[in-house]
Amino acid sequence: MSDLRSRYKILKEHNLIVEFHSGNLDLDSFIDFKKRITSDPLYVPNLNYFVHLKNVTFTTINETEDDIFAYSKFITNNFNVYGNRRVALITNTPNQVVYTTIFKTMQENANQSVEIFSRYENATKWLGIDLELEKLIEVLLELKKLKEYHAFKKI
Repeated sequence: MSDLRSRYKILKEHNLIVEFHSGNLDLDSFIDFKKRITSDPLYVPNLNYFVHLKNVTFTTINETEDDIFAYSKFITNNFNVYGNRRVALITNTPNQVVYTTIFKTMQENANQSVEIFSRYENATKWLGIDLELEKLIEVLLELKKLKEYHAFKKI
């Protein structure tokens, strides 16, 4: 069983999904999480994403490259579910930058624009959203404190 912990919050007024991930990122858990988001009553295609990966560990390069390719294919094959969107990947370490750069490169012809950031302000500016930094940090802290995905439904 994976130790990836993934939580999200849809900010409909900003056309945005804020995701917070921690632990070892593995393909099956990540795709399962993405599928669960689409069952949320607030979910609609074309939402932009702010994906916080600063607390994620990627595994060995060969396995992860295969996983990145498989995930890229999953996103491309599910265009009707995810639509056109912007995805801001928030990283902290050189290791995270390497893996997210591989993913970004694989998405060049896909239905999404992907950029990598270390600063929240730059990511929100690129996403084109008017969201105060304090509010974003509040959402991230709320997500970080949740014990599991289902706990968010009660908030």
